[in-house]
Amino acid sequence: MDKNAIDSRSAGRRNEKMVLALLEKHGPISQSRICQLTRLGSSTVSTIVSRLREKDLIQEHPLPSGKRGAKPVLIRINPLGCYIIGVEINPNTIRLGLFDFHCELIEQIAIPLGNDHSFDPVMGLLEINLRGLVSKKMIPPEKILGIGITLSGSVTPAGLVELSSPLGWKMVPLKQRLMETFNWPIELHSNKVRLLAEIRSQPALQSKNIFYFNIADGVGSTLLIDGRLIHGATRRIGELGHMTVIPNGPLCGCGHRGCLEALISGPAILQKINADLADGRQTILRRWMDQQTKPEQSLEFLRQAVEQRDRYALSVLDFIMEHLCRAASIAVNLFDPDVLILAGYVSQPFFSYLAEQIRNDFADHVYDWHSRKIEILPSRAGKEALIRGVAQAVLQNALTSA
Repeated sequence: MDKNAIDSRSAGRRNEKMVLALLEKHGPISQSRICQLTRLGSSTVSTIVSRLREKDLIQEHPLPSGKRGAKPVLIRINPLGCYIIGVEINPNTIRLGLFDFHCELIEQIAIPLGNDHSFDPVMGLLEINLRGLVSKKMIPPEKILGIGITLSGSVTPAGLVELSSPLGWKMVPLKQRLMETFNWPIELHSNKVRLLAEIRSQPALQSKNIFYFNIADGVGSTLLIDGRLIHGATRRIGELGHMTVIPNGPLCGCGHRGCLEALISGPAILQKINADLADGRQTILRRWMDQQTKPEQSLEFLRQAVEQRDRYALSVLDFIMEHLCRAASIAVNLFDPDVLILAGYVSQPFFSYLAEQIRNDFADHVYDWHSRKIEILPSRAGKEALIRGVAQAVLQNALTSA
């Protein structure tokens, strides 16, 4: 086969992706503006636009003009030209989101998980519901741009879940299993992609240095430095939840003892409350909680008890605050952010109180604190942050890969 022909096709695909990326970034623009931004000739851009039109990936809108001759035309991405599916797997739920080509959420479903988090039952639920979502919306298979899966844990670029302590998974070939089942591009990401959703909801954050601190079923963090997500040599940067806080403390899902995650994650807080109730601790939480209470429910009950100034609930909040403050100060000393975002169902109900206490702790434990200006912000991406973030990652990769 002619190598020049192969190179020509590769260049054509790269140019198509470049134009789509411009349309995604700038919104509707004219063909002449595309020429300016890409520095490609008008005939080349015309060919690219023609191919994208044939693939139904763009829409063209003539603008009103009082002049004779051809009317100016704005080109934009066709939101229904293709679709992305974002998937979050956590110990309580599989959440699926169907997104259009603009990464706007069309529909989402949440599938509750029982106590069995083993690989095969979870995969069975995921496969059935993925097919059901695509079938329900009558989406042609060729219009699926890709499926992005995100979970808490260490994942390799090849799609192997090396360790997910909240799920109890080790060395799980998640991507391989899905590729055997679906004829669509599959991407596997850690939950660091949630920061992409945060930036989409607050675009001004793109220019910031951000430490994103999430406390939910696990405890982890994400770094955005100079506009780039930081991953580390083995893609494990930000595992603050596995910092040893109490030597020989509670057993963590990672196999070590005394980790921050084993102390202030949602499941850890629920375990602490249940143990204290069993020891006879007096609190109004006793009225609401039973053996069926889930971690996220327990934090809602804790919030209500704190609002009623329940002494035990206040002590639990102070326990969370003490460990969270120390971890936040360590993170600031290490990474020097100008924005700290608190996320997750453990911290968000108490954001104002925790933010104030963190600022107070900074004054005592952050190096040269008075010369820094650090904003402490709540997460605003909502419960869909992970599916939104992983869909955004799939779109970015599709438009930037060679």
